This record gives sequence, structure tokens and C-alpha cells, in this order.
Amino acid sequence: MSELTHFSGYAAARPQARFSDWLVAQADDRWNQACGHPFTVAIGNGSMPEAAYVRYLIEDYTFITDLASVLGYLVAKAPSMAAKRRLAGFLALLTSEENDYFLRSFAALNVPSETYVSAAQGPVTRAFAQLLLDSAGAGTYAEGLACLLCAEWVYLTWGEREAAHPRPDAFWLAEWIDLHAGPGFSGFVGWLRAEMDRVGPALSQADQARVSAIFSRMCELEFAFFEAAWTGKPVLPA
Repeated sequence: MSELTHFSGYAAARPQARFSDWLVAQADDRWNQACGHPFTVAIGNGSMPEAAYVRYLIEDYTFITDLASVLGYLVAKAPSMAAKRRLAGFLALLTSEENDYFLRSFAALNVPSETYVSAAQGPVTRAFAQLLLDSAGAGTYAEGLACLLCAEWVYLTWGEREAAHPRPDAFWLAEWIDLHAGPGFSGFVGWLRAEMDRVGPALSQADQARVSAIFSRMCELEFAFFEAAWTGKPVLPA
């Protein structure tokens, strides 16, 4: 059996390894492809075509309600008041500052409200949202946590990478970087990692494998989400 098949085998050769490190190792190239998609690079260097970013914003806007529900499920399942408080705090941020960003960006990009308010989710967004909802709702706390961790950690990874460079002129690009590279977001993702590191090692090998599969699938769907916005051709990964 490969050392990567379960966390104990991975950690045996890496005494300082974290469970979240193992999830990334299991995801392999899928993680790197999601974090390094050309769409994320174009956000940072200002080369983003407006049509591609409008597609992205509309799809992401249709996802906000689902993400709020995911956080609600995890608040309900969190095993401690401290964990409930961290998740609830992120939910409050999502429904205030981030929602305001979308509305200002749509206005600046001349997207009429009827376009984004009535937009239906594309197939990739629907699959992405459904995996999160299923994992957090019908699944265990660990499964929902792994799904959310992947979604947010990918954004922190590319956000911090692009934040190391001068911001693009367009505020909708510059602010999107800052929203995903600042201390508030970094602190929340750090907490998600620490919570996953706490919960993961105590799971059975079968449950660890399930959590790992969810994390890897989220990487594939993150890549597909960026690709759909970038090319205008949504394709679900196999």
C-alpha cells in the first residue's frame, strides 16, 4: 500500500506533516492546476479580458447563496462554540463586504442587475456548489470542512501570489486580490487548516480516504470553474 493511501503512512516519514499537507499531496497536480490557472494570473497582471471576468462574476454571484448555506450547515455541525464562532464570522463577512464588491463591480462593468439577479448556474458552478452542499449538508463535519478548505485555500494561494505584485488598475481586479490575500481571509483559511489538522488524523482510514477524495474533486472543479470563465466553454471534469 502506498504511503499516500492514508495519513499515518504519509506522516511516518514526515514527523512535522499536517493532515492538510497530506490532502494537498493526495491531490497532486490537481492542486497546482487549480491554484495556477491562467485566469488567476490574469487577475493579478491586469490582462484579464472583461468578457471573461463578467462571466466569472456572474457565476460566482450565483454561488454566494449556496456558500452561505454551506457555512450554515457547518456552523450547525461544528463541535465547539469556538468553531461555530469562526464559521459564523466568515458567513457574516460573505454576506456583507463580498456582496458589496459584486454589486459595485457589476455596475462598473455595465452588467444590468436583471442579468446577474436572474442568472442560472452553469453546469460547472452547479457541480461545484452541489459537492459543497452535499459534503456539508448530508456529509460529516470533516467532509464539509475538507470541501470548504479546498475552496478557500486555493483562493488564498493564488491571492497571496498575486498580492506580491503591483495591483492592476481596475478596482474589480485589485480588490478581488485584496479580499483573498489580507490578514482576515488568511487567518480564516489558517483556522480551517488547523481545524482540519485536528479532526483529520482521528478519522478512520476509510473516512480519511473519503475526505481526501472530496478535497481532490474540489481541486478539479476549481480548475474547471476558472476554465469556464476563461474560455466561455464550461466542461465538467470526468
